[in-house]
Amino acid sequence: LAGSFLYHLFGHCCSSHSLLAFSSIVFLVVFVVYFSHRKIATMSGAASAVSAAAAAAKYSGKFAVHPLLPGAAQLAVDSCTGRLKPRWTPKAQELFNVWDKVGVCMPRYAEFLKKTNRKDLKRIHVFMNEKAQAKLAEFYLCCALKLRPDEIEAAGQDSEKLLKLANEVATTEVEPFFEDCRNFVKDYDWELHEKLDNTTIWREVEDSLFWHHSFEAAAPKTYLAYRQKLLPAQDKWPASDDTAGIQEVLERVAGSVDEGGCARTEAEEVYQAFLEASSMPIKASIRSALIDHGIMAGEVVYRGNQEE
Repeated sequence: LAGSFLYHLFGHCCSSHSLLAFSSIVFLVVFVVYFSHRKIATMSGAASAVSAAAAAAKYSGKFAVHPLLPGAAQLAVDSCTGRLKPRWTPKAQELFNVWDKVGVCMPRYAEFLKKTNRKDLKRIHVFMNEKAQAKLAEFYLCCALKLRPDEIEAAGQDSEKLLKLANEVATTEVEPFFEDCRNFVKDYDWELHEKLDNTTIWREVEDSLFWHHSFEAAAPKTYLAYRQKLLPAQDKWPASDDTAGIQEVLERVAGSVDEGGCARTEAEEVYQAFLEASSMPIKASIRSALIDHGIMAGEVVYRGNQEE
């Protein structure tokens, strides 16, 4: 799974300038879930790491890192792919499922905001004029139609029943949904998001370099601990152009990430940290949409690669 690579691929369809971004990002979530369950086993861990190191060794200048580093990153990826999965995807899918139903009602919410002083919305007790109240009722009724169509049909033209249902949907479904969205994005880190965006260029160079730089961006301390556990002391590393020496080291340490291996836990920790960090573009789009539509207070500092 390559979270930042995924949103590099899908960035243009994940515009956060509209709450419609929720629906667009469903494609990204499906992609993440699929690859978090997929085991790539085209070659053994050692052979894959050696191949990755050899590929990375071809680059010099700004692309140059010691080949052991992308080799070590590849070992972690191969040992964890298909076993570990991001913890945030179930909640994201739950939010998208609700949004798929109520998203079409958001223009009515925008009309409500036009009739209301936005400063009033930040207070615990909101005072609204009759026009604002009417627009808000239309919004909730629209949501009720999408979330409980059978009950709306049963109410028929009975305005009292319809308003009662709209109020119930507002308090038990719509407002809790907005609160779930706020809670989902509360740990959003725009600086981490930007760092991960900046790793996408490495995917165009070499996969293992992408993994190395992504791990450095997502969890630098955890990644360092993994390398220290897996590899010999840096002063014992073979020279960058010592292909045979690099191969010998990687083949010798490859078993360390297998089940029961001395670096298995550290490999899992760094890979899991990356999976969790890969939620940043999703959270950015949701957070930006909430702010853009007056559902959440805050400032949008960074929207992601789609800004470019």
